[in-house]
Amino acid sequence: MKALLVEDDEAIALVVETVLQREGWTVRHVADGASALEEETPDLLVTDLNLPGAQNGLEIAHLLRERRPQMAVVLMSGDYEESDMAPQGMAVLPKPFRRAGLLAAIAQALGQVRD
Repeated sequence: MKALLVEDDEAIALVVETVLQREGWTVRHVADGASALEEETPDLLVTDLNLPGAQNGLEIAHLLRERRPQMAVVLMSGDYEESDMAPQGMAVLPKPFRRAGLLAAIAQALGQVRD
């Protein structure tokens, strides 16, 4: 299974990439939305909501889902409030997070596209 990680913070990217690889994912990491749109559409998108460049993580998710509607999506954000509504069919992972939180968000995202 292929995952695309879109994160401009190298420290966070390293943590997420390591966790995904240990769970058996093949991971491609890019730092911005423009680069993400040039990639092959993955099975799983893990993206920061706030990205450098013209598009944010939610816009990237919608554009990639046009190519692959069954793509699972995890949106990471340091600005997320529990009262905020998660976009339909996507999991939101508030930063900072622990490994268990990341894995739970991935499981939620995968479950939403299978339903």
